[in-house]
Amino acid sequence: MSNPPIPPDVAEIAAPMLLGALWNWTLDSSSGEDVHSYNFPGDRTLVKLLVYSVFLAETVQTALTGTDLYYWFVSGFGKMDHLISPYESPFDVPIIGSIVTLIVQFFFVYRIWVLSRRSSWFLCLLIYLFSIVAAGAAFYGGIYTHVRDKFASGRMLKVLALVGPLSPQPTFLRFANSDDPEQTWMSGNASADILIAGSSLFYLERRRREGSGHFSDHALSKVVRLIIETNVLTSTVGIVTLLTVAIFPDKTWFACPAAVLGKLYSNTLLVSLNNRISIREGRGAVVRSPPLTFALTTDSQPEPGSEIEFEKPSASGSSEDCTGRGTSRTIDICVTRDQIVV
Repeated sequence: MSNPPIPPDVAEIAAPMLLGALWNWTLDSSSGEDVHSYNFPGDRTLVKLLVYSVFLAETVQTALTGTDLYYWFVSGFGKMDHLISPYESPFDVPIIGSIVTLIVQFFFVYRIWVLSRRSSWFLCLLIYLFSIVAAGAAFYGGIYTHVRDKFASGRMLKVLALVGPLSPQPTFLRFANSDDPEQTWMSGNASADILIAGSSLFYLERRRREGSGHFSDHALSKVVRLIIETNVLTSTVGIVTLLTVAIFPDKTWFACPAAVLGKLYSNTLLVSLNNRISIREGRGAVVRSPPLTFALTTDSQPEPGSEIEFEKPSASGSSEDCTGRGTSRTIDICVTRDQIVV
């Protein structure tokens, strides 16, 4: 079959896929820095496994995105039959992206469950339902696109192809799908993110009003700002993707925001975990000054109920300042940031 000629509006087909892949790579570098900065040895093994599993999935997605770019714009340079083929994108965008999204949303739902003192079971169940439905729709859309080997939006996407091998003129074939998987995928994610952001703010504010927990007003403001900057960002990108599919069903514009959505969720998780340092500083529980050294002086034969004195050691580090108090000894105690439990 001969290769279809390049149409005049080829930029509308190629640009969203190229820009989406480039922004995907940019966010991958950001997530790599966040993983490198992640240093919480006291975290549970499950949390550590969550962090590195998400990073591994995003690394695989980045590699698959690179193969897509090579197929579309290198080996398929000037070939429209390459450009209109989804190649590996059904796996790296909807399937891997939905897996990462589901993991991150489940993590935030667990945080809401803890903040509400395990009383918001109905709300958590509702968010779980939205997340699972969105992930299922993403899986269906990815498998559907791979089987058809043609890009197909949730409603109708105009795809350049040839009617037959001998046809001299290209035409547009419409592939309809009444189930609208992309719209279900994006609307489910956006609904879950909005509920996560709203409920997190509600329960944090309620804990502050009750005076329980260890949150100061300064720390609470940091938590609130972080929630707004992360969950609202992911829900906004999901809504934008949903609108591009609904308003422009014959375009490939939805491919650009959809390509970066998974990376946004992974970065949201890593930023939320790493920002515990700054949040704890707002609670006054993190010491960033050099280790502190004290001299512990005790009598050689302490009486019951005797007191232990803490003194600043002399410049020479000896125990001469303790003369006249019986036999004494000096013990250096160093307190570092890692030893402080918040």
